[in-house]
Parts: sequence; structure tokens; C-alpha cells
Amino acid sequence: MRKRSLLLPLCAVLLLGLTACSSSSSSPDTTVVTPAPDATTLAYTDPLGSGWRLVKDGTSTSTRLVLNLVGPSGLKTRGAGFNLQASAGVKFTTFDSGLPINDTGVYQLHMAGSTDPNDLQAITGGVKKGNILSVGLYQKDRDQAAQDSGVALCQISIALDSTVKLSSGARITLSVLKAKVIPEDIGSVTDDLWTLDKKMRMADISVAVGTLIAQ
Repeated sequence: MRKRSLLLPLCAVLLLGLTACSSSSSSPDTTVVTPAPDATTLAYTDPLGSGWRLVKDGTSTSTRLVLNLVGPSGLKTRGAGFNLQASAGVKFTTFDSGLPINDTGVYQLHMAGSTDPNDLQAITGGVKKGNILSVGLYQKDRDQAAQDSGVALCQISIALDSTVKLSSGARITLSVLKAKVIPEDIGSVTDDLWTLDKKMRMADISVAVGTLIAQ
């Protein structure tokens, strides 16, 4: 019994020692994590290549990004349209016309020489559910020649959405869901109605998008 009574205090001492060692080896983490500040500007890097792409226009500012739709140089077209989706944190803004698409004057959007007040411009655009911008424009007059696509054909604009806070450095996803163009020969005035009906098909295209960062 004597040996057992001595073992109990000894075990207690050992347990206290282990507890003390454990306490002294683990100090509380005092590292302070500073959250990234809220983004106030936008930075865009153009995509590579010379195909269909959205490139930054010189009128862009740090708070409003203007993108031009540009196609392959030498390819003739009579119109273009696309659906562009953006992740939360940005919004598509409008131009002076009130539309979220701006005509750059490449396509003839009126009938040539028309003075008819009902001859509306062949341009349209809107923002759909899911932050999807849908825009398009086309050349109305089939007497006019198709245009070289290697220039800014139209413009869209993007700004930060004040209702959604983005951290500086956050990447904003831009995805072209669908894009089409009106080919050069689709509007030839020499075609009869049967031939024209066969050719009245817009061509699918792939549009490259650059990198958009909130800063």
C-alpha cells in the first residue's frame, strides 16, 4: 500500500508537468489580417490575337470602361451582335442615345437618302436577367457595300456596381455567350428572293475577351 500511495502523487506531478509544457509551447495567434480595400476603379487588358475581340477604347476612364467590338482585318460584314455576361460587381451603362450600345458609324444604319422619320436606326440593345448584355446592329440598305470588320464596329461600356462591394484585386468574369455577324454576300441586290432566302443566315463567330480587374 505504501508503494501505491507514493505513485499517486508522482503521477499528479507528471500530469502537471505535461500540462505546463503544453501551455508554454502554444501561444495565442496575434496575427492581424487586414482585409483588402474596396475597389474603386477598373483595369482591362486586351485579349491577344487578330480575330473577333473586345478591345479597350481610348475614351475609357478609370471608372468607366468602353470596349470596342473589332473583327479580322479584311473580312467584310454587314452587321454584328453578341450576348455578353458579366459577373456580379459591375453593370453595363448606357450612352447618350440611352442604349447600352454605341454606333461608331461603320455600318449604314439608315436607308441611304431616307428622310422618313419612321426610318429608325438598325441598332438595339438591352440588359437581361443574369447581367447579360444583348446588343446588335446591321446595315439596312442592301445597295451599300459591306464594310471591313477590322475596325471598331460598335461600343459597349462597363462600370462598377455601387450596390455590390468588390475587393481591390478581384477578377471580374466576362463571357461572350453567343455572337453572330451578317456576312458580306447576304445583302446582294442581284439575288432573287429564292437565293436571298437561302443566304439569310447569320454566321456564328467567337469573340475573345480580355482580363478585367477591380482595383
